[in-house]
Amino acid sequence: MPVLVKCKSIIFDLRGYPAIAPDLITHLLTQKDTSKMWMKVPEIIYPDQENIAGYKNFGWELEPGDPHLDAKIIFIIDGSAISYAESFMSFIEHYKLATIIGQPTAGTNGNVNPFLLPGGYKISWTGMKVVKHDGSQHHGIGIQPSIFLNKTIKGVREGRDEFLEKAIELAND
Repeated sequence: MPVLVKCKSIIFDLRGYPAIAPDLITHLLTQKDTSKMWMKVPEIIYPDQENIAGYKNFGWELEPGDPHLDAKIIFIIDGSAISYAESFMSFIEHYKLATIIGQPTAGTNGNVNPFLLPGGYKISWTGMKVVKHDGSQHHGIGIQPSIFLNKTIKGVREGRDEFLEKAIELAND
């Protein structure tokens, strides 16, 4: 954190499943998180999920942390960002804490319920309903970048990371 506080720009790569703690978000927040109902666990009392009785609502309820990172913040995302990466990025998107570049995240979030079938087959699904912090649909939509990027055939052939190159360009502006 002492090094990050001194930075002019910081680039975070959230492609895939990140190994970054949610407390990093607190160092970007300038106000208390008020969105407490974006994770919803259905209260099921009837078979086949008919007549859902309601939802137990959850959120992370984060507060601004010290020190505040005042740098130009850039997050790189793509379709490989799923689940926890989307929970993390939902704060960045909702509170407009950074420039988000790349492609939309997977749009698939919620705790995993695994189930073992005869023959050793395993399936899983989420038993949660996860929405955006404003209550709108997240499933199938994901976190949208503010700057949409595509890989090019030329970039792939040359072994370049065009998303990272764009992030560095923005960081140096």
